[in-house]
Amino acid sequence: MVAPQLSWPPVDGEVAIYDSRDGKYHVLNETAAQIWRRIAAGLGAAEIASELAEKHRTTAELVRRDVDLFIADGLELGLLINA
Repeated sequence: MVAPQLSWPPVDGEVAIYDSRDGKYHVLNETAAQIWRRIAAGLGAAEIASELAEKHRTTAELVRRDVDLFIADGLELGLLINA
């Protein structure tokens, strides 16, 4: 789940997350942005992996590793919280 102190207004098609706790922006690459948007929409890791695997014609298992790493990093940075 996305932490409540964050906002991510559209910036030229990119996702730039603003953290009001420290005033920092976190700019995501295209893959990370796809994961972020799905987390913000309330999807779980397995659903995200399945959707992205289908979109990119790869296996859900491979994508799931990337999704799990993204979530772990987001939790560590305080951008995501466990619901």
